[in-house]
Amino acid sequence: MKSEIEYISRIVELTDSEFDLFKASLRMLLSKTFIIRGREQEEELYDFAVRNIPIYDAWFSCMDAGIVKDESLGVIAFRGGSGTRLRLSREETCALLVFRLLYEEKRAELSLASFPSVAVLDFTQKYDAMTNGNLKKTRLEEILRRLQAHKLIDVLSSDLSDAESLIVLYPSLAVSVNKDSLDELLISLSGKTGRDGADAPEGTDTVDGTEDAASGSGVWRADT
Repeated sequence: MKSEIEYISRIVELTDSEFDLFKASLRMLLSKTFIIRGREQEEELYDFAVRNIPIYDAWFSCMDAGIVKDESLGVIAFRGGSGTRLRLSREETCALLVFRLLYEEKRAELSLASFPSVAVLDFTQKYDAMTNGNLKKTRLEEILRRLQAHKLIDVLSSDLSDAESLIVLYPSLAVSVNKDSLDELLISLSGKTGRDGADAPEGTDTVDGTEDAASGSGVWRADT
């Protein structure tokens, strides 16, 4: 408790510009869950947060929440309590898993781009192979739009279902579903749970959004 108060008290020592960065970063973490190094307009927020992680730890501890920092991935993420989970449908959980696997595959490739990317066609083919099913155009667009809103991917086209459209894969995917969770999710999606989806295993961290009533995989969200 004493150390937390000490770090919170350091907020008053911030300069005006630093305090502005602190406020902006808090707003982003609480509304969008992630601050990602390399994204436009987030580099300065990321650098500031990395330098001042103890202040964020102390601040979020006051609301029984926390913060995750992974400098190797370049991601800072809000992590709330069990009551801040967003529930995903089975199809959305499958899509999240497919994107996570694609991210792992693509990040090993040499590229000048800041983030790996795949074509919509690459995603749908892998999704179909893993689930023995296929996504209708409308459902595909809904899922891509939702994961994009949660800052896990970004579709570089207004036509989300265009097979040639590129999907940027953000490192927040790796923070949301760590390697240890992949096998658990694969088992969950195989139907062994006996229901249409399951709570996400430990290691499936944060995305933002409003909790929906769909049965499916639970992942963290920022806006409580």
